[in-house]
Amino acid sequence: MSQGQVRSGATWHYQLMYHKYENPSKVSGEGYYAVHEYFDLDDGPTWTVEPVDVTGESIEDVKKALMLMLHDIDKHGVKDYG
Repeated sequence: MSQGQVRSGATWHYQLMYHKYENPSKVSGEGYYAVHEYFDLDDGPTWTVEPVDVTGESIEDVKKALMLMLHDIDKHGVKDYG
């Protein structure tokens, strides 16, 4: 999916989200961070259930995806997954 329009009036971006473990431990810690696609819909925000993969058909595709993710993390910060 390319960044930008999803449907009329709706946009999406990469979003760094914090996942808190249900049963934190000393080994695993309190939680972890993952990148999701975040959708600003007319009826409220939503995001992908699973974090996104960083894949591409070329090295340049992977670099572009990573650059877009870094840009969006700087722009949108971190949200709780909960």
